[in-house]
Amino acid sequence: MNPAKTAGHQSGLSSQNDLKENNEELPTRVISANGDLILEYIAPSDSSSSPTRRKWQVASEHLTSHSPYFQALLDPTKFSEGRQFIAQKLAWNETKIPGSASQYALPTVRLPSVHSTSMCGEDAIELFLKILCLDSFGEAERTVFENELKTQSTSLIARMIDLADSMNSPRAVQDVLQRIGYLYGKSKPALLARFNAALLSMKEDRIRQIIFISAFLNDSRLTRIMTHTLLVMGSRFWVNGIDVPEEESLRWKYLRNGLEGEFPECILVSSRSLNHLSAEEIYCRRQYVLNTITDLQAHFLRVYGGMEETDSARSAAKNRTLGAAFTASAHALFQSRQFQCRGGFNNASQCDLFQLGQMVRFFSMRARTIFLGSTLIDPDFDSAPNDADHMAGESMSDQPPGPPSDITAVIASIKQYPDYAIDEAHTGCGVRRRIMPALECIEKFVWDDRGLLGVTPVISDIAVSDPSRPSKWTRWADFTRKKHTVDISFARVTAVYYPSAPSKNQATRSTPQEELGRLLFTAARRDWSAAGSG
Repeated sequence: MNPAKTAGHQSGLSSQNDLKENNEELPTRVISANGDLILEYIAPSDSSSSPTRRKWQVASEHLTSHSPYFQALLDPTKFSEGRQFIAQKLAWNETKIPGSASQYALPTVRLPSVHSTSMCGEDAIELFLKILCLDSFGEAERTVFENELKTQSTSLIARMIDLADSMNSPRAVQDVLQRIGYLYGKSKPALLARFNAALLSMKEDRIRQIIFISAFLNDSRLTRIMTHTLLVMGSRFWVNGIDVPEEESLRWKYLRNGLEGEFPECILVSSRSLNHLSAEEIYCRRQYVLNTITDLQAHFLRVYGGMEETDSARSAAKNRTLGAAFTASAHALFQSRQFQCRGGFNNASQCDLFQLGQMVRFFSMRARTIFLGSTLIDPDFDSAPNDADHMAGESMSDQPPGPPSDITAVIASIKQYPDYAIDEAHTGCGVRRRIMPALECIEKFVWDDRGLLGVTPVISDIAVSDPSRPSKWTRWADFTRKKHTVDISFARVTAVYYPSAPSKNQATRSTPQEELGRLLFTAARRDWSAAGSG
């Protein structure tokens, strides 16, 4: 919001007649005891109810010194509101009685009833004004206020930051919250020190509020942990891709600056260097993790189903002559196939097919991480568009239940895979012994208490929420351009291959886990074959 425009076109001085009509019924809340200005706010309401009015006594000197918005609003050289304020203040100084309470005669400025103030609420407005006027507090009053501010709810603080940002006054709020060591609504900061299962039980709104506040306060550690939490937990707005709000909303409901939403349009136009930045980083990272789990399942479905094409099978298919019988090429493919059965018995083919059927059944019905459907039907075609076409008791919304949205729950459900065996001679031929180490490799990055999958914004000297200076971070999309391949053995990433370097790069134990996680989840190809060998 442009403070000059807002001050000039959306604010105005209340008339003395309006004040006289409402003075008796509307008490003024004193923020600065010696304040020389009354700020009035009228909250929007529907036609059935009368508007809510609030008044605060504040010190204009502190407002203008800490807020560019109020500096523009009360400047007599810029707007008529400022000139009228000075004139009313002079008149008040001439008529006030020494030692008497004369706040009702103070100059009054009406705050604009715009979308940002109405969304943030009166409690956020009052808290914002208290921070701007903090220098007018006595020592004891200031101590009490700062102690209360330190443990205020994340909802109130997030709305107050949103309001301060919309009024182009984030610096004063940022300085105070950083100085007092805001605790994000918790009296025990250790609760947010590391990623843990308790964070996954938080409501999504609270997680988003903490991300918004921590990014604003340049708390990169907590921003990383909480974006990791949101990535793992998933969002109700990500069911069918990111659901962009149709109307303006509080900023923590749709995280801007590339975390979830677009960068401001003015930035994309004025700075081409920002065009390559991801506009939905948290969502994309979550999809990379889910894609890795999908790739693991697909690997075992391919190898047990004989669909993992070998070098000899590719050679046989390439050397086929026109008119050769299909059975000949199929036979060559069958001969080149490597059975997964450990026993090496004559019924190895039956063992593999049994394991394939159990996998399909478990993944589709119990874990619900794959589905079986037809490629012949247009997904947009509805053969029964009318309610009358449905049978009695049948719901149009009846759909098979999907997998859990929580990635930890998805992994836990797959880890319940039983050790199926076609008979006693084939114990250990199944998938369980091979898929568990691979799942543990994925799980250790998801459950790492440092929040390795989260976004770590670069700390800057400008408020992160300032739309003119968006944060930057390491984007996972940059890794996918390298088209690298990774080997997974013994529940860890053991090697990385790049097309430009034919020799493999060994991943040692000294390689940072954050880097290994990015390499695993962004790989163009993963070799799971050695993950559970033995």
